[in-house]
Amino acid sequence: MKLLVNGKLVTEPLSLPFSLSFIRGDGLFETILSVDEKIIAWHRHYERLAKSAEKILITIPARIDIEVGINQLLKGVVGKSRVRVAVLADGNWLIAVEHVPEQDKLPSLIKMNQILNSNSPLTAVKSISYGQSMLAVRLAQARGYTDGVYLNQNGDVVETGSANIVVLKNEKFITPSLESGCLPGITRQILIKHFDISEELFTWEQMLDSDAIFLCSSIRLLIPVSKVEDKLFENNPLGEKLIGDLNQIIRSKIEL
Repeated sequence: MKLLVNGKLVTEPLSLPFSLSFIRGDGLFETILSVDEKIIAWHRHYERLAKSAEKILITIPARIDIEVGINQLLKGVVGKSRVRVAVLADGNWLIAVEHVPEQDKLPSLIKMNQILNSNSPLTAVKSISYGQSMLAVRLAQARGYTDGVYLNQNGDVVETGSANIVVLKNEKFITPSLESGCLPGITRQILIKHFDISEELFTWEQMLDSDAIFLCSSIRLLIPVSKVEDKLFENNPLGEKLIGDLNQIIRSKIEL
């Protein structure tokens, strides 16, 4: 892993800023895919970071400062990497870059008993207070699955602990609308813009009745779900084509 803290490359043993913001998880983060030395959809990530900062009343570093830091860490890097940018409410910030290993296992999902409030002040904010999201992953893993699906107070499907959701029904791809309270994911945005993915509200039962289910995120891009609780889902030709087309456009462009 490579690390940059407050604009300075860290070469000594790891030392993170000690502050109340750090302890309380008071800040924001972005996880960005890089291919070799190129960062993907950077303007979308920074735009979301800036909007979230405005929403929770904190100041973030200038775009150029973060961009220079990312490019410094990516010099000489080959292959797919995960770039994490974290900004704290007290002004500290850091960037980490690490290699992304290949994953063969497809995700499996369960329904969470806890609900997400679509009216929460942190709705659509990628906060470093990530306990709620990681709880879904841990509870799912404790039952032999990989992730949990959150519903909102109206019974609408929102997202999993770690990804946005896309379903295929009657040859139509659908993702939960922002009204559900889901995060405005970057890969989700790209799918909507370039592949006409529809935004709609749908229930858990309607999701289970779909022909295929996928998770999308900045690092994994788009991957099919193998199982939701006791229901198995097979590979779908339309889904495989969408996955291939998305991977192609990601690799052919830096900005989308």
